[in-house]
Amino acid sequence: MTTEMKRLNVNILLSSYNGERFIEAQIDSLLKQSFESISIYIRDDGSTDSTVSKIRPYLSKHSNIHLTTGKNLGVIGSFLELLNHAPNNKNELYAFCDQDDIWIPDKIERAVIQLSSQSSPENTLYCSRLEYVDENLNHLGYTLIPKVLGFNNAVVENIAVGCTVVFGTTIREHMLRASPDLMMMHDWWAYLIASAFGEIIFDNKPTISYRQHGNNVTAFEPGLIKIKARFKGLISRLLSQQHTGLDSLNQAIHFKETYKELSKEHCDIINHLVELRGPHKLIARIRYVLNPEVIRTNPVENWSLKPMIVFGWH
Repeated sequence: MTTEMKRLNVNILLSSYNGERFIEAQIDSLLKQSFESISIYIRDDGSTDSTVSKIRPYLSKHSNIHLTTGKNLGVIGSFLELLNHAPNNKNELYAFCDQDDIWIPDKIERAVIQLSSQSSPENTLYCSRLEYVDENLNHLGYTLIPKVLGFNNAVVENIAVGCTVVFGTTIREHMLRASPDLMMMHDWWAYLIASAFGEIIFDNKPTISYRQHGNNVTAFEPGLIKIKARFKGLISRLLSQQHTGLDSLNQAIHFKETYKELSKEHCDIINHLVELRGPHKLIARIRYVLNPEVIRTNPVENWSLKPMIVFGWH
């Protein structure tokens, strides 16, 4: 372990809500991390089951585990509350944690090694591939390795799944400047921040067993099922004439309004898409999709984006 690594402490931020089924297995996997300088901060977001009673026994056995309880804020608000109250100095790193996954033992160590090798770890976001598993931890599949990282991707897609991310103090400061109401998800907002103002590291090795049990935000969909779902969705929108626009672009607009220091180059990416939303812009939209400024890393997702823009649904 390098001297730089020894200085760092990782604050694992776990928001729980009615997670009695898997919370103990998750905490156990955190305690098995090979990187020892970790603090675990758990905020229960108003659970009505036995989640809190299953967490409490850990507190007396492990001095690095801390628990607070509060009213239900929702997933984004709860994670930002954790981030706001976490220790803040230049040697701190932050990791979002779900309540029902399993972390491989060297997850944090891999992140710390790669972050500490950066010239500005405080301004860098690490994220990784993940493995989808079923309720019994049987393998289902892996997330794709993104072919592109950056703001032109972050405007329309999130590749930084929250339970894999580890980031520094500057990313934290930027996040706390924003209202949770503006975010589609806290991890996506963190990816926007890192792509606009910092650096991004993507680890091709899966570091999380992401349990699928029916209540996940990011669900596993085999390729053919996803293609059929996207095609069905596009046809449905065409027939129903629902021109509501992409939530991701609306989020990007909020992002630009929040961070007035955003570069002209990044503002232009957002502004060009907003301008194309107007009426009588069909020819301009067709020209845009032939040479787009934004891209999704999944070919299916990227394909589905093009007709969205052409029809002005973005």
